[in-house]
Amino acid sequence: MIRPILNIIESNSAAEIVINMWTTTLTYFLIFGIFFISSWLICNSLKFSTKSTNTALCLASGIGLILLILFGISITAVKGMILALILLYASMSDIKTHTVPDFISAMLLILAFIDFDVSNIYSMVMGALLVFIPQFSFAVIYPKRCFGGADLKISTALAFILGTDKGVFALILGMLLAVTITPLYRKICIKDQTEAFPMIPFLSIGALLAYII
Repeated sequence: MIRPILNIIESNSAAEIVINMWTTTLTYFLIFGIFFISSWLICNSLKFSTKSTNTALCLASGIGLILLILFGISITAVKGMILALILLYASMSDIKTHTVPDFISAMLLILAFIDFDVSNIYSMVMGALLVFIPQFSFAVIYPKRCFGGADLKISTALAFILGTDKGVFALILGMLLAVTITPLYRKICIKDQTEAFPMIPFLSIGALLAYII
């Protein structure tokens, strides 16, 4: 009598393991599927070329996979995906129209309070101030040579989300990428070197890298 009972317990344990594995796998696919469809809708809403849309989707998919691999099924991963979606829209809008709607900054500020830890508020506020004050001061002194208003608002909101260290890191990395890649791109594509360049895509790269690390 004892052996059959043990077999039932063992079989039930194995069944639970299988069910848990399938549930976890399906959850991963569901989360990634929602993220991918959202990315596709964002890309198509801005009516980019097929090549540009596919490139953006590949990059977004890579970010989504990295977040799931590093953080698993968690609020941190979902928050990172939402951040990536917001920045995807902002970046593509900046590339196409050189403008970014104000609601993007508002969405980033709201996102900062998802999985919010009150002990981090000092770092969040200081990060926002350290990013905002130098850029705002430069804009007042050299209004024709500063970044756009959207760049200032989004970089400040990103610093509020990421905190002092990561927020400043994201801004510095974004600026370094911009001043390094943009001249090379313009030279290769024979573009006007004085033409305004989209800053948001570079800030987005810096912010997502800072979030991941």
